[in-house]
Amino acid sequence: MAPLPIDRRRVAELFARASEMPSHQRRTLLDDECAAAPVLRAEVESLLAAEGPARGFLEDFDRDRAGELLRADEAAAVPERVGPYRLLREIGRGGMGAVYLAERADGQFEQRVALKVIKRGMDSEAILHRFLRERQVLARLHHPHVARFYDGGLGEDGRPWFAMEYVEGADITRYCDERRLGVEARLRLFHDVCRAVQHAHANLVVHRDLKPSNVLVTGEGDVKLLDFGIARLLGADGDPGERTLTAAGAPVMTPEYAAPEQLAGEPVTTATDVYSLGVVLYELLTGHRLRRSDRRSGGPVRALREAEPERPSSVVGRTDEPGPRSGTSEKTTPEAVARRRGTTPERLGRRLRGDLDTVTLKALHSEPERRYPSAEALLEDVERHLAGLPVSARRDTLAYRASKFVRRHAVGVLAAAAFVALLGGFAVTATVQRALTAAERDKAEAVKDFVLSLFEASNPLIEAKGDAITARELLERGVARIDAELAGQPTIQAELLGVVGTAFKELGLYERAEPLLERALALRRQELGEEHPEVAASSSHLAALYYAQGDYGGAEALHRQALAIGRKLYRGDDPAVAGFLDDLSVVLRAQRDLEEAGALAREALAMRRRLLGGSHPDVAKSLVNVAVPLYLRGEYDAAEPLYREALGMRRRLLGDHHPEVAATMNRLALLLRRKGESEAAERLYRQALAAYRRSLGEEHPDVAATLGNLAQVLMDQADYEAAEPLYRQAISMQRQLLGGSHRDLAISLNNLAVLLSEKGDDDGAEAFYRQALAMQREALGEEHWDVALALYNLASILRWKGPSEEADALSRQALDHYRRRLPAGHPQLARALAVRGHLLLNQGRPAEAEPLLRQALTIREQAAPEDDWRRAEAQSLLGSCLSALGELPAAEPLLLSGYDGLRASRDRRREAHRALEQNLEFLVVHYERRDLPRRAALYRARLRAEHRGADTAPPATQ
Repeated sequence: MAPLPIDRRRVAELFARASEMPSHQRRTLLDDECAAAPVLRAEVESLLAAEGPARGFLEDFDRDRAGELLRADEAAAVPERVGPYRLLREIGRGGMGAVYLAERADGQFEQRVALKVIKRGMDSEAILHRFLRERQVLARLHHPHVARFYDGGLGEDGRPWFAMEYVEGADITRYCDERRLGVEARLRLFHDVCRAVQHAHANLVVHRDLKPSNVLVTGEGDVKLLDFGIARLLGADGDPGERTLTAAGAPVMTPEYAAPEQLAGEPVTTATDVYSLGVVLYELLTGHRLRRSDRRSGGPVRALREAEPERPSSVVGRTDEPGPRSGTSEKTTPEAVARRRGTTPERLGRRLRGDLDTVTLKALHSEPERRYPSAEALLEDVERHLAGLPVSARRDTLAYRASKFVRRHAVGVLAAAAFVALLGGFAVTATVQRALTAAERDKAEAVKDFVLSLFEASNPLIEAKGDAITARELLERGVARIDAELAGQPTIQAELLGVVGTAFKELGLYERAEPLLERALALRRQELGEEHPEVAASSSHLAALYYAQGDYGGAEALHRQALAIGRKLYRGDDPAVAGFLDDLSVVLRAQRDLEEAGALAREALAMRRRLLGGSHPDVAKSLVNVAVPLYLRGEYDAAEPLYREALGMRRRLLGDHHPEVAATMNRLALLLRRKGESEAAERLYRQALAAYRRSLGEEHPDVAATLGNLAQVLMDQADYEAAEPLYRQAISMQRQLLGGSHRDLAISLNNLAVLLSEKGDDDGAEAFYRQALAMQREALGEEHWDVALALYNLASILRWKGPSEEADALSRQALDHYRRRLPAGHPQLARALAVRGHLLLNQGRPAEAEPLLRQALTIREQAAPEDDWRRAEAQSLLGSCLSALGELPAAEPLLLSGYDGLRASRDRRREAHRALEQNLEFLVVHYERRDLPRRAALYRARLRAEHRGADTAPPATQ
């Protein structure tokens, strides 16, 4: 009879566990695990017997020296260049390959990457297959929280390589601990990890090695999932790489984060990654390892499957001694854990007790079928917990749901209860509505109006003013009942969907609002036809959402439809028509069609004054909409009194903390900042931020935008240390709330780039400018004003790097945009003219530069104060241009006047200092052209002093 085949995976698992134990404990392990498998036991015992002499030999061996020799040998074999990349330094090493920081070296474009090369001696067929599979896995994943795959190929020595996104950051646990992030902030980062894993699962990829060191968080708070080296493609059974990974002695996991079925050598599924996510979550919340490498002796897989982990709320009260692989020599104490989470041990225990205990333990269930069915299901429960909603992992009892509702909406409980009872009664009424008499229909209509008033109470912009009565759960419950119980009443269903969708929009939950508002419009068109007041209203509501999402084209089309319906139906002054005029003007000014936007806003203001008198919220809205196009055209003195009138009216009518009051403060502050009144602008921004937080909460797009505005004014004051974290906080919030390509996010990235440039980090600034430009082009198309601004900013920073075709093209495109959209004397046009002229000078084309620089100086002299450094810069640039053209007598006064102005300027921004250094370079070249070496030497010495940051030269008197 042939011998029974041996399960090599089982041999490897038992040998790995037994080899870590003292000899007297191995017998117990093998008795338990091999009682019915004597052949298996014999094989494991033979490996253990062979291990003894080898272990003694290795203990006498100089391991550190051996490692150095091996690394030296490997480094000697690494070429300086792989494919189009130059290797800079090693940044990581694993069993299969090494990872290097590399930069593009073929001149096509600049880019830094993490480049992975297979190690010499590992290029067997199976390992090559595994390496190429990792490349295949990365190439199919495209997600903002997964490190991107860029390129791949074969080196000159035949070894494969691939390049991926280089991520600078800390592993997720260290990032959270160093910043003392609270539980909510940790859950938001973990939520992004789940999104990345779910994306991999959707592409049939199981990661199989999820752990904190494979999840990095950048300085901007962006999560990046790394290292798919042992990932498995679902359905790719039987490949040689997979067999190698599971061969004896080649465990493909980190045991402390591996699922029980992984440790047992059983097939892996998406549930395996869910378990590892649970281990990461456990560590993020508690600061304790679920399992440690020095776990209690024996620790068989069977024990893992039978023992439930200690609850997170309990483990945070425990003190653990440091383990051999814990990464620290300190005890893990309740006080230290709580301190790293910005709280106390008692509060942390209470915070974790309940939902977070349940969510974590469900992810960690030893039986895969009893875990969350997917990473998406886990992240949905995390989302629900953060929103204060019941989680699916808890048993759905009435008492539990009631406790969640009361905790979130103490003020609104009574109204919610009334709503639930009323909606049930209303549904019954709607079911038999066809049989009702006209009087009974009127009664049903009154009931409907009352239901709508309760829905409106959940909108923080109407009733709550920031109180907990926002009742998101009430809205979700209402949507379910609308679908289930009002399907036979499409017009009433459409009205309720519109109200709920608008409430979700005001809460910043745009993706939740969109399908509701689209359904409302479709139902009304279907039931009422195209020309009906309710169809116009639905079009306007959906257009407002598209505008908030940055879809200006979609918003404009719907607003124009609403206005056309309103004009046809009402044929004169009407509040609805005034509203449609106002709304369309907002979208048009966002697209910089300032003429039509201003005309529509003025028409709306006149109509509202006739209809509503001198003091009404809608009149205030029109005042703002008339002011904004004036501000965008640079007519600050005309816009300011309109803003102030609107702000005073809104404060009287709505109170100091209403979001519309905050929005008006933002507008006025921006205007004051443009006028140079920095301190007044800062006060208004801080008041607006406080009002938004009180009315909308901490996590809202308007809060993020105001953080960015406050950062701008702090940057104007050269307080970069205070401004930068505000920008980064705004960017992180906008990524979460608005997605990865929203206009507001692009604006924030652009502004952070300006700050980095001021701090001297031109490379960092350029990278963010490029991101912003790509986002603006994708979201808005080539013809939008924001694209012009992004083109200008990137061209502006590239000009300091010297002549290039890219900078030339960008500056030309930016100037063309500005000329099409701005009047001839607009201050911002002068910026584009100056940058374009400067680049032409750098290229040796002064004749082409001269008319541009003359126009820039004319605008600056008309619009800028005499002590503005930009006015002096314009003089300097034109003087250098005339000098290059040989017009030396005309050039000198401009160069000297520019020098005096730049020296006298109080602006300490780097851009102003660069302009001064540039002026000194121009003066040196000018006096060399005039053959006046002593004067050239004088300005050369001053230039050296500026470079040293301590100009000790005497003031110019020429």
